[in-house]
Amino acid sequence: MVLFQYFFLPIIRILFTFVADNIEIAGMPQYSNSRLIAWIISIFMLLPFGRLFSARQDVYASATTSLSLPATKSSPDVPPTEQLTFPDSVAMAAPEAAGRSVASLVAYMKQYLKTEDQLARAIYTWVSRNIKYNVYITYTPKSEETDEAKEIQKILSERKGVCQEYTLIFKALVQEAGMEAYIINGYNRQNGTLLPDPHQWCAVRIEGKWYMFDPTWGAGFVEDYKFVPSPNHHFCKLPSDTLLKTHMPFDPLFQFRERPLTYEEFDTGTYDEQRSVPVFYWRDSLALYTRQDTLQRLVNARQRMLANGKSNDLVYYTLELTSQNIRVAGIRKVLTAYNTAMNLLGESADAINKFIQYRNKAFEPKKEDEEIQKMVDIPERLISRADSIINTIHSAPDRYREQILELRDQIMEVATTVYKHKLFLRQYFKLPEKQRKGLFKQTK
Repeated sequence: MVLFQYFFLPIIRILFTFVADNIEIAGMPQYSNSRLIAWIISIFMLLPFGRLFSARQDVYASATTSLSLPATKSSPDVPPTEQLTFPDSVAMAAPEAAGRSVASLVAYMKQYLKTEDQLARAIYTWVSRNIKYNVYITYTPKSEETDEAKEIQKILSERKGVCQEYTLIFKALVQEAGMEAYIINGYNRQNGTLLPDPHQWCAVRIEGKWYMFDPTWGAGFVEDYKFVPSPNHHFCKLPSDTLLKTHMPFDPLFQFRERPLTYEEFDTGTYDEQRSVPVFYWRDSLALYTRQDTLQRLVNARQRMLANGKSNDLVYYTLELTSQNIRVAGIRKVLTAYNTAMNLLGESADAINKFIQYRNKAFEPKKEDEEIQKMVDIPERLISRADSIINTIHSAPDRYREQILELRDQIMEVATTVYKHKLFLRQYFKLPEKQRKGLFKQTK
């Protein structure tokens, strides 16, 4: 709107004055009709700019706006345009063949770029310039069972998507380049107004420090339900505190702050630095996060969200969704443990049966003692693992409890069989070579 007010509007006024001065009024000289029409057309060609730039101010306020739209170009939160750098030129010169896979694209960039900083910027440039925002689809939570590799290949093939696709391909590329990265789920505030939909962006660890990247908002903007490519680096490698002006993570962990903002502070734009709060040791929490499974991450994230103050509708929705995901992850963990233990049980049973068959032949053909011992040691290790895994299930839905109890009984049965043959071998190896054959007759 500023551009329209101070640049285009004066031009329009000059044109109006010129036309008015040259129309026949009270005997004044008149320009030809074609000349006049040309000036009028020129005026109306300029008029849409005012509507375009003003419309960008309210694009997110509409309830009909598509989810996680790129940033509007006129936002006061957006810094001025910057000059392109060498990493940008490398990204823009990437051949089409290089962009067919994550590995080939990163390999191409590494020919010219050596530092993490250079690679991260080039990847941001490539993603923001090559992935087009799809205004006809919306953000949908992905299943934990989604094949990420297939999703990434689909993005590279179709070259379109919403914030989910932008962040997924960006994360995959920076990880391929050797950097630690996370996708962050959250929401936004723009021009003092909360945007109505969730959003995703990325955190990347570059040379030991965490920086924020939003390739979706760096790709362009949406005008009249059409994506307008406008690549920029306004949301490339920002300190977390800088991006926190417009981007609020649902999980306070990903603010990377010892004093996280509450949801209310972000929503209202008011922040009391003097308010006494416990120190949040986010580095320790992040280190723990990297070692946790999906269920543990969800449980701890929900606890952090509940402790982060009054929630808005988006936070409330995310809390409900997290609770559902915890239940699903809990069931999935039970089933994974059950299936893993079942497979180990089968492997152990097969291994000990081979030993039994060999024992029934009185250890013929002859093998070395160490090899014979391995025939029992292997099923013992397998059944021990199965027992440990099945015992990680402390609670389970009613419909699975009977099957779990049966599996525990089967594991115990095989473990007992393995132990019995282990005792036989101990006795067997204690005997002199000449007396060993007699042991088979005694134990039949």
